[in-house]
Amino acid sequence: MSRMKMGWLLGFLLFFAASTKADSVYVNGSYAFADHGFGVGPYGGTLNGQSASFYCVDFVHQISGQTGWTAAVTGLPSTSGYGSTYQQSQTTYLEMAWLITQMISPSTWASLTGQSNQTVQAELQWTIWSLSGLGGTTNPYPSWTTYFANNAAANYGSVTGGWEILTPNPKGSYGQEFIVRTPEPGMLLLLCVGLAGLVAFSLRRHGFFLPV
Repeated sequence: MSRMKMGWLLGFLLFFAASTKADSVYVNGSYAFADHGFGVGPYGGTLNGQSASFYCVDFVHQISGQTGWTAAVTGLPSTSGYGSTYQQSQTTYLEMAWLITQMISPSTWASLTGQSNQTVQAELQWTIWSLSGLGGTTNPYPSWTTYFANNAAANYGSVTGGWEILTPNPKGSYGQEFIVRTPEPGMLLLLCVGLAGLVAFSLRRHGFFLPV
């Protein structure tokens, strides 16, 4: 392939990657289960029209189902750029992300504490909410929140890439702040390779690839 053709293909891939940057949030009203009158995540909905699971890290701002808003996107962990977020602290969001990983796979903590998976997930969700401020609401699990918050503070350094913070934009407008998982680098590489193959096939079909 000539340099011109390679450059054209690379430009196409970069354009595709930029055009899929997530910033449109819609929640459909679904959640994993209710606890003490509040929905525990993940919440169901779409992100730029694609099915997504949202983990709420914002107890202060209330929302309703079947609503949407525009969100500013902050990669986690990035070394800077948390000014558009509510907490403006990399450490706090890393702790929240670690707690979310435990929510996704709660069985170890359930066995350790002698509780059900769902109870552990509720305690982890309330721990996340406590990090964002409960606004005077009574925490139903104060001792467990302290327990899991201490574990998050000790283990947040193990959190790697693959997360995004979605903050209502403009900040303070309608919506809640969420954390979502993003595709792993390996998956993104596979996506780009597959896309490159499709582009190459399409160009060859239409006679754009000439002998070099």
